[in-house]
Amino acid sequence: MKKIPVSSLGANNATGNKVSSSKTLSGWLWPAIGVILLAYGVLAFNAGITLSPVTNSTEAPAAVAASVLHQAADGVDMRGSPEVQQVAPAWVNVLAELSSSDYAYGEDGISDTNIYYFSMSETRRNILSTHMMLGFVLMVAGFLQFWPAFRRRYRKAHRMLGGLYIIAAITSMAMSGHHLISSGIENTYNTFVFHIGLWIMLVGVLLSLTMAGIALFKKDIARHLAWQALGFGFLLTAPLQRMDWLILSSIADGVSFNEMNLMVNTILFAQATMGGLCLFWLNRASSPLTGSTKLEFNPVNAFWKFTGFAAILLSALILILPVLADIRITEINLLQRVTPESPLTWLATLLESSWLPVFVVSWAVLMVAGWSQLVSLRAGVQSSLLTHRITLASAIAVSFLSFYGAYQLGMPSHEHSSAGSGLGVLGALLLIFSILVKRSSINAEVGKVVESLQLLLLCATAPIMFVVNCVAFGAMDVVPAEYLARSAAYEISVIGAIFSPLVLGGLLSFYSAETARYRVN
Repeated sequence: MKKIPVSSLGANNATGNKVSSSKTLSGWLWPAIGVILLAYGVLAFNAGITLSPVTNSTEAPAAVAASVLHQAADGVDMRGSPEVQQVAPAWVNVLAELSSSDYAYGEDGISDTNIYYFSMSETRRNILSTHMMLGFVLMVAGFLQFWPAFRRRYRKAHRMLGGLYIIAAITSMAMSGHHLISSGIENTYNTFVFHIGLWIMLVGVLLSLTMAGIALFKKDIARHLAWQALGFGFLLTAPLQRMDWLILSSIADGVSFNEMNLMVNTILFAQATMGGLCLFWLNRASSPLTGSTKLEFNPVNAFWKFTGFAAILLSALILILPVLADIRITEINLLQRVTPESPLTWLATLLESSWLPVFVVSWAVLMVAGWSQLVSLRAGVQSSLLTHRITLASAIAVSFLSFYGAYQLGMPSHEHSSAGSGLGVLGALLLIFSILVKRSSINAEVGKVVESLQLLLLCATAPIMFVVNCVAFGAMDVVPAEYLARSAAYEISVIGAIFSPLVLGGLLSFYSAETARYRVN
């Protein structure tokens, strides 16, 4: 039986003749990324200028913003109007051009939040506007920190910009925290879900900066870079959210801004985490090898033996999903308590179809075969090519079954909440990591096979994580009843089921045997 080699990497990697992805990117993609982040930085700065009472002398701006909302809702095209120019930031005006006046300025959109911003005291307006304007500093300085060519050529500038970046990040997060505490949940855009998301972003940035500082103090440059990349990924939630809003506006087709935002909520943290991981991987790949091409895995690794065993138990656990899905609206249970009636009915209909047994079998095969391969690779044992193929085939099957489920559940709406968004993101992640596993195995990059396989299998636990999250929210009673009724716990359960496995997989990559092979500088 053919085996996948685990003791060393391919000859191209060993000799250093293979062109790294970062060198290819340096030709045009890195500058392109820089332009995109610079463009967002300019839009963020513009938003701050528009809100600040120092730079915006409009009298009674809250009343002007309310007038914009009411006229747009009544069918008046407010694009380019004097009122819009006074109170609407540039990115909202771009949104109006891509969609419609009512979509950007009208009801069930972001205008209520804009009215609240302008009704705040001047001190609070200045704090929030400064937070927005610091986005320009963070995007520019952050990008230059991760551009390998710039960092190596201008070491002194890298250190100076690093200090500026840290000061700007801490200041911006402090101002964000002040705004969240002062505004409360009820005055945060999208209320509970977005409020919690902002706190997660804030804590994630500060924690990442702290860990990066500790790593730098220890002169552990690889982990310093890794934690900084994760923290910058959290900061990328702001530009990615605006990009999502702009892109999705073109396919809204009668769906309101806030309804489309249900999809954005589901995909945003996954996008941001992937952005941070990609920055780390690209910078790691641009670094020289330590001299050894061998992977130093620990053959006696209790954690991975345990998780391999746990995977088999999880594959059995998912078999009870039909029982969990067989819910009658008249019954009271923990899953129903946090799940809105409409998506629950749609989901139950999907799970009662022939889709469910095929999905369950494919998922169980993926977990058993994938974790078996992963435990073997981490123990330094040759992995069966048949097991490898079964893993990839089942992963692709689960991916496309997830896409099918997302299609059946349809677009998000206030009635259907996140609906198929979670399954759609799950399908996309499984497909991405399946491709990365295959690409790494073709190139005999065993360390990268392990990393991608870890992320693939962790993301595949999302269905179980969703059920666990829902049950936990139902049991702990931590979401206020008002927001529970608005599907807040359901949405956070979907987001967390996708986001948490990605973060865990990223942390494993930061401290992996593959990372130890590089002299990250």
